[in-house]
Amino acid sequence: MANFYERLSYSFGNEDWVTEQKALKIQPTDSVICVTASGDRPLNLLTSNCKELLSIDANPIQNHLLNLKVAAIELLDYSDYLFFLGVLEHPNRLELFQQLFSRLDPASREYWTKQKRMIQKGVLYQGTIERMLFWISRAVQGLRGEKAEQLLSFDDLEAQKAYVNTEWESASWKNSFDLALNPFLSRLFVKDPGLYLTVDSSISPGLYIHQRLHAYLNNHLAKKSPLLSLLLTGKVSKEAFSPYLQEEGTAQIRSRLNRLTVKTGNIVDYLESVQGEKFDCFSISDVASYLTPPDFERLIQGIYKTAKPGARFCMRQFLSGQQIPQQYLPRFKRDHALEDELQKQDNCFVYRFITGEIIK
Repeated sequence: MANFYERLSYSFGNEDWVTEQKALKIQPTDSVICVTASGDRPLNLLTSNCKELLSIDANPIQNHLLNLKVAAIELLDYSDYLFFLGVLEHPNRLELFQQLFSRLDPASREYWTKQKRMIQKGVLYQGTIERMLFWISRAVQGLRGEKAEQLLSFDDLEAQKAYVNTEWESASWKNSFDLALNPFLSRLFVKDPGLYLTVDSSISPGLYIHQRLHAYLNNHLAKKSPLLSLLLTGKVSKEAFSPYLQEEGTAQIRSRLNRLTVKTGNIVDYLESVQGEKFDCFSISDVASYLTPPDFERLIQGIYKTAKPGARFCMRQFLSGQQIPQQYLPRFKRDHALEDELQKQDNCFVYRFITGEIIK
């Protein structure tokens, strides 16, 4: 677990910003707390007009990435911003980095100064998970050839459904999920505790993810999913870009960066340290996958303690099966209809939702 917090694990967000916004219903007077991860989540949340946004992560390197993206949004024009991140090819990203140097806080400046190779490659795809998905995409392309490109080319859902059910699905494709999500292999190679720490005993990971993907492809265009795009090509298609990679979105985010505070620390410990009712919205991501049941209970306690009356919460679960403790069920008013809707609509297709309102 220690190594997980000493590396850049995520550089591109694999959570759908649209479902997050639907769950949280952020208002102009709201104070919001979220988990940093790749930095995409807090940036996309700033497209909603909030009073203030606290982004927190136990891994300082993830916050260094957010600080770098913030500096790039603030100081670069849109084209140079895309060049710098790695969306577009550029011969010398280090020149662009020099323009951002003075905007970074000392800790982030020190970190990125030592990561010139990562900067030069474009940070958007340099996280451990993104690099792993790149190599998986090479294997997928080797096995599926032009079929992967074909799947991502559809603009008509009915045509895509016909293709998926007659050309795309195969026994070898289905079995590959069991291999890729084998707990032993994920511990050995991926080393992401979210893949194995608290797996729901009722879930067969490979079968579960294959079923979720198959359902997604029968209801949504493949090109709209950033996660599927990464899996098949190693990069994200323009059609799957979230607001912080779109010109209009970056302009909106830039105007609200003064509302963003970045903090390094464990969110559970932080919430326990806060005095009084502070937050209107909790964007908790898939933290549940990284917590033992006792620590998940501490998280729920912390959310309740720091929530203002009527606060909204959004938690995702990948393979975990964490449950809100019995004593807090009357206080966490879950919107089960919305949870089902978000699960079906989410363009990253692997998550289940716990969302609703805090009753005080």
